[in-house]
Amino acid sequence: MSSLWTPDGERPVRRERPDPTADTTSGPPPAGGPDDGGDGVPPEVLRQAAEAMGLDLDALDEQDRDQLRAELAEMMRVRSELADQPAAEVLVNHVQRFFDLVLIYLEAEPPRFAEAATVIEGLRGLVEGVGDRFGQYTEVTHQVVAQAQMLFVQVKERREGAPPAG
Repeated sequence: MSSLWTPDGERPVRRERPDPTADTTSGPPPAGGPDDGGDGVPPEVLRQAAEAMGLDLDALDEQDRDQLRAELAEMMRVRSELADQPAAEVLVNHVQRFFDLVLIYLEAEPPRFAEAATVIEGLRGLVEGVGDRFGQYTEVTHQVVAQAQMLFVQVKERREGAPPAG
């Protein structure tokens, strides 16, 4: 079980994981074919990825082609895992990243108030836009917004109340 940090402390995040003891041998065969290097990356997908990166697949040596294939297979695996996660959990993770970014801007010397305010507005827009579709995390996300706003005000007041440096 993983957790999500909030201003009020750690919150557990439940994720359904496949049963590692389950028998998967009776399911469909693993992805892959004779032309995909056994990693599930069809040749046309490899070619499209190379072209998107401005690479000529035919000009790559076998080692570079294998590396590109391995990186693409890993990216496809991660995307597949992400697609299996509930959107609310993915978005809650982003809420945390927004909060972290607010802290980074407020802890800068001097604090970057305009940048922090932009992130707070983005955070607020996300939380208000998604609303109760956050499910069990709805209250926590609203608390994160309130905490970010409160920290902004506290740092601003402290900064304005402090005598000028120098």
